[in-house]
Amino acid sequence: MPSPRFGTHKTIESRWLLTLPSFAAALFSLALAIFLIFTAYSDRSARNNSLTQDLLWQKQALTTRVDNFTHQLRTVAASMATDGLASAEFTARTLSLLQESPEIIALEYVDETGRQRWREPEIKVAELPDYRHPELIAIRDAVLAGAPSAYSKIIMVAEDMPVLAIAVPITLNFNGRHVLIAQLNLRTMLQQQVPWWIAQRYQISLWQQEKLLAGRFDRSHDASHLNSSIDLAWGPNQLKLTAHVYAQKRDNWQTALTLVVGALSLLMLASTWALRRHIKERQRTEAQLRQEQALRESMENSLVTGIRAMDLEGRLFYVNRAFCEMVGYSQEKLLGASHPMPYWPPEDIEECMAIYRAILSGRADSTGYQMRFMRSNGERFDVRLYATKLIDGEGVHTGWISAIYDITELQREREALQASHERFVAVLNGLDAAVSVSDANSGELLLSNRQFDRAFDIPEKHGRYCNIPVVSRHKRLPVDGEWFDDFHQRWYQVKSRSSVWVDGSEVWLEIATDVTVLKTAQEQERQQNEQLQQTTRLISMGEMASSLAHELNQPLAAIASYATGCRNVLSQAEPNVAQLDQAIEKMAAQAKRAGQIIRGIREFVQRRAPHRTRCEVSELLETVLTLLGAEIKKAQVKLQVERDPELPAIYADAVMLEQVMFNLSKNAIEAMAATPVKDRALKIILRKQDEMLAVSIIDRGTGISDEQMEQLFKPFYTTKGSGMGMGLNICRSIIEHHQGRLWVEANPAGGTIFRFTLPLVLENEAYEP
Repeated sequence: MPSPRFGTHKTIESRWLLTLPSFAAALFSLALAIFLIFTAYSDRSARNNSLTQDLLWQKQALTTRVDNFTHQLRTVAASMATDGLASAEFTARTLSLLQESPEIIALEYVDETGRQRWREPEIKVAELPDYRHPELIAIRDAVLAGAPSAYSKIIMVAEDMPVLAIAVPITLNFNGRHVLIAQLNLRTMLQQQVPWWIAQRYQISLWQQEKLLAGRFDRSHDASHLNSSIDLAWGPNQLKLTAHVYAQKRDNWQTALTLVVGALSLLMLASTWALRRHIKERQRTEAQLRQEQALRESMENSLVTGIRAMDLEGRLFYVNRAFCEMVGYSQEKLLGASHPMPYWPPEDIEECMAIYRAILSGRADSTGYQMRFMRSNGERFDVRLYATKLIDGEGVHTGWISAIYDITELQREREALQASHERFVAVLNGLDAAVSVSDANSGELLLSNRQFDRAFDIPEKHGRYCNIPVVSRHKRLPVDGEWFDDFHQRWYQVKSRSSVWVDGSEVWLEIATDVTVLKTAQEQERQQNEQLQQTTRLISMGEMASSLAHELNQPLAAIASYATGCRNVLSQAEPNVAQLDQAIEKMAAQAKRAGQIIRGIREFVQRRAPHRTRCEVSELLETVLTLLGAEIKKAQVKLQVERDPELPAIYADAVMLEQVMFNLSKNAIEAMAATPVKDRALKIILRKQDEMLAVSIIDRGTGISDEQMEQLFKPFYTTKGSGMGMGLNICRSIIEHHQGRLWVEANPAGGTIFRFTLPLVLENEAYEP
């Protein structure tokens, strides 16, 4: 039998023999696992960080490139508007843009009517879209509507050619807004804008809704599973720029070293496992208990929810890390504490004490309590506290456990949201326009302001309403229309557009503005203009009376002469019937001429609504010159008329256009009263210019100053000693009524040039506005 000393020594040695290998194996395995995990994590984290930074840099490069394209297009458009297509400045800018930007495959200049004015390259590639493509029409319309620039949806010209079109406005002085459209090959842009150091690391690709548009990658490398994507918002396109990291090949010595270390680890673990089989059951149970306790503590300390436990007398015997961090006290400071607790604010101690007593008495509210706690630095914060009984493993009630949530930020956000909502409602109710939001599918009224409820007699407290649309709706573009409320006899300007509600559903936003007063004012203005036009006709008729007397005297004198001749022929013994028939025919022609003169004057001064018919501009001009014939002779003005030999007809109100040409020509004659007779010349030019009729009336009068030109077309402004100052204003109204344009220029040779243009449209395209 061994001595006690020897037995004790053997037990200690055996314990060390069992403990030391286990400890060494565990330490080695832990160190190896930490090393491998840290190495893998560091490597992956570094690659992820590098991938994110490189992808952000690449996105910035592509976005900057597109922005530069847009800026350069605006510069070319400005040069086009200022210098014209044939200028050296425009040619230089265009060549520079095309040479420096291989991504640009086409440039097109389209006017406001949709007609192509210029294209580079001039020879169109068959598969490329032209200005009649729906997507190019859409961005053209957006720019003409006032947008500073517009991006089209991606156009797949071919399987490997995605095209993005960019449109910018060309603002001209007299012809409105035109459009310059550039087509970009996204595949070429990706090849050009991805630098070599990016291409060596990643496989770069451009996607749209899971569809690959373009990519740049090295086929000799395989992409790994490590990738990242970032959104690219170019107009209506939702694109993603994706980068896949190329797989890296591991070195042979690293693989061999990893296998050796893994084998040694397995061998050591196997040896440790063989030794641990000899450990007593009590040691195994204690180890399991420690693991379970460590797991529970780890779980409790990982929670962001504060947990505290009190015994039946209300003393704290457990708090987790989250609760300590929440109140700012250490665990040693809190354990054993009783009421009043150190984290109770002095001003709320009565409220806290009442909740404390309710919990200890078993009357805790299942919905929890909202309280205010105090941190160790004196800072107050709001919490939500839930309390319940603490039952041990044998089913004995040993105390109370509480879960505490910090709701300070949530409360602040809730208050801010409430304040924001109140401000929004106040602003919405303060608008004069009626605003409503309705569900796109069911038509249910989701939101309305006070003006909407007042305008359509909706009570303040109402149930579910169905909002019936009053104007046609369009999901892609906002709709702007007018609507008349027959019940209330009111006019509304209605703007409707599709939007997304807070729950993600599709809704219609409609804004109805009461424009009854404006419509009434417009109607009154229209009636006043008609009256002024009638007055101007009457004044013009009075001024023409003397001239017309001369014109009518000619056919009447001719009729009297022919009648005398007929009487002489009839007085002969054998009248010459042929001479008599010829004289009667000439009398009829002169009577018809006099009737045409009288009928033209009657239609000219007759007050009636505009009536558009097919008109020959040359015939209208002849009528005007006939009326002004005596005035021209009296003023000793040399008349010169230039017209295209095949001038097409127009659809317009003949009398109104005669009035415009009569007033402008008469003003030109009167303006040359102080001009020497040898220099008095009236020149009228009729030309066809790009689907437009262009009329120029040129005089050699005293001219008009710059200050007078600014006031010339305003009502009641006149440069004459006598006159109402409404003639030119009415002339401009008539031309604009026909979708034309009237303006005045200085004549370089001295005098003034009045010009107006009218659209040449087909009969089925003419309409009454």
